This record gives sequence, structure tokens and C-alpha cells, in this order.
Amino acid sequence: MKGVFLKQFLKNPTSIGAICPSSKALAREITSKVELKSALNIAELGPGTGVFTDAILSLKHPKAKFFSVELNENMFNLMQKRFGDHNGVTVFNDSATNLKNMRNELMMEKLDVIVSGLPWASFPESLQDSLLEAIFNNLHDEGYFATFAYVQGMLLPAAQKFKKKLKQHFSEVEKSKVVWKNTPPAFVYRCRK
Repeated sequence: MKGVFLKQFLKNPTSIGAICPSSKALAREITSKVELKSALNIAELGPGTGVFTDAILSLKHPKAKFFSVELNENMFNLMQKRFGDHNGVTVFNDSATNLKNMRNELMMEKLDVIVSGLPWASFPESLQDSLLEAIFNNLHDEGYFATFAYVQGMLLPAAQKFKKKLKQHFSEVEKSKVVWKNTPPAFVYRCRK
């Protein structure tokens, strides 16, 4: 799977955003402290090879509805093969800006938890704004949004701007400890509506 991931990164670095998949350690961190066990409506944005998907599936309530959104067609096909609809997750080949349409298709209420593997730093500001608006508008009151950033990127002005955007949208924004067992090292933003 690392080979598929690297190949897709080289083809389109703005849609993949990393040279290798996130680690299981980062998956544990991003899915912790967001009340996944009690969530009934869950979405994952940019699942890539499904590392976060595995962590969500291991924690989610058996009755929870869960969908994953992957825009890259090759990564979507990989997710379909790995998970499909038979493993408790519906996989959409779509943009995360269309969250409402996907929720409606699955007859889901607003989302309790949204976990994101999207490469925010590689997106133009207008796309970041559209995505954050869709996330905020489809998240239940008191719902959680979790995403991550790479440590070395925090020195860049774009990373500081993104952090400000999170604080403008969400009532609580918490930064996790650094996950050193990830390439490159990363941390998680846990945001609450």
C-alpha cells in the first residue's frame, strides 16, 4: 500500500499531500478523545489507504453510521476494495465540500465526529474555507472535528493562518502532543463545535 500511496503522491501532490500513509500511532491519536464510541454519525475525509478508517472501525458504536470521502479515484478504488459497504463504512468518490449530499443519501443526521486526513497545507485558502464551512455546517452542536498537521509545517505562515481559521470556526481547539512515530512527525487538532 505504501507503493500505491507514493505513486499517487508523485502524480498529484496537492491531493495526497504526503509521501507515505499516516502511522497507526497517529491514527490512535486522531481517534482518541473525540467520543467515537458514543457517536452515531461519523465521517472521514481523505482516508488514503484507510489507516484512520481501521482505527474508527475498531472504536465506533455497532449502530453508528459511518462514511468515508476520497476524491482521488485510485485511492477511492483501494478503499472500495479494502472496505466497501460490507465492513461498516460507505465509501464515496467525491469532494468533502459535498458532505450534506452524502449525509442525505445515507439518511444521516448531522455528524457527531468528522476525522480528516486531508492535506490542508497543500490547499489554496479558498478551498480550505469551503471545506471548513462544509465541515462546520454538517457537524452536530458539540460535535468533534479532528485533523492533523506536520510539525515542520508549523513554521510556515500558511500553517499559522490555518490554525487561526480553526479558532474562528470552533469554540474549542486543542492541540495534541507530537506523534513522533509518524513520517514526518505530526500532531492532532481536536476541535469542538
